[in-house]
Amino acid sequence: PEALLKTVAEAGTVAGRLVQRDGSVALRELPEDLRAQGVVFTSLDAAVREHPELVRKYLGTAVTAEDGKFAAMNAAFWTGGLFLYVPRNVRVEAPFRSYRWISEAGTSVFPRVLVVAEQGAELSLVDEAVSPDFERQTLALSAVEVFAEEGARVNYVAVQSWGAGVVNLSTDRVVAGRDARVTTLGLALGGDLSRSDIRCRLTRPGSHVDLLGLYIADGAQHFDHETLQDHVSPHASSNLLFKGALRDQGRSVFRGLIRVHPGAQRTDAYQTNRNLLLSSEARADSLPNLEILADDVKCSHGATVGQLDEESLFYLMSRGLSRGQA
Repeated sequence: PEALLKTVAEAGTVAGRLVQRDGSVALRELPEDLRAQGVVFTSLDAAVREHPELVRKYLGTAVTAEDGKFAAMNAAFWTGGLFLYVPRNVRVEAPFRSYRWISEAGTSVFPRVLVVAEQGAELSLVDEAVSPDFERQTLALSAVEVFAEEGARVNYVAVQSWGAGVVNLSTDRVVAGRDARVTTLGLALGGDLSRSDIRCRLTRPGSHVDLLGLYIADGAQHFDHETLQDHVSPHASSNLLFKGALRDQGRSVFRGLIRVHPGAQRTDAYQTNRNLLLSSEARADSLPNLEILADDVKCSHGATVGQLDEESLFYLMSRGLSRGQA
């Protein structure tokens, strides 16, 4: 579709591209030099056939059927999917890009993403979901598993730009090994209703995860984020920052938890959620939480919900803008 071609064409320099249309892979590109280094970038369907031992080791171990009915439904019905594997000590500088497209209203798609960075590997993946607007409710129910082994560096960016009428439900899991560094960024821009369950698990000393989020709601859009920074190992750190802007009757809900297990000493974890209300009818609910079961940690959490600063508004209006424009 033309809108999808335009989105793909805007990507710029990439390490590889994969396009899924209605759950089927329509395009896959991976340069020969990356293939020669052992990089795998293909559909999850193909990976199950071509790399069964590798897929079996990871698939379904971070997002399990016990994670709830939506995770179980994805496990039962996923099709197409994406598998990205970068072997030991291979560093890929340009980002991989993947695109999901829904073309028909009233349907359901079940995308699944599996990313594996072996010891010392480096990769970035931008995963974008796009569609036209629909008059009938349409479902996108996804699951994402990201594994960073010892010393690996992983950047995962999820851009949710579904059209109107789409209900988006996602279950995302990150597992960070010893001295691994993982950054995830979730952008929620589209759809009528979007709910994301995002959890990172720090399993070895020296691991660090940044969980970043940005959401911009207008009309009657509703964005719901539930997060967990799960500190299992000592000497690990995490940082969460989610920011949102809401106008019209837009609404957001944020529920975040930092959990520090017994024995996870020297944990360093932070959690911040900030919400900007741009209309009198917009609403943001924020519930940051701590569950600390160790006694030598640095942990903090906070949330803000508020209107634009009056002094900033006055400054802009003094430069000739109306209050609405400011």
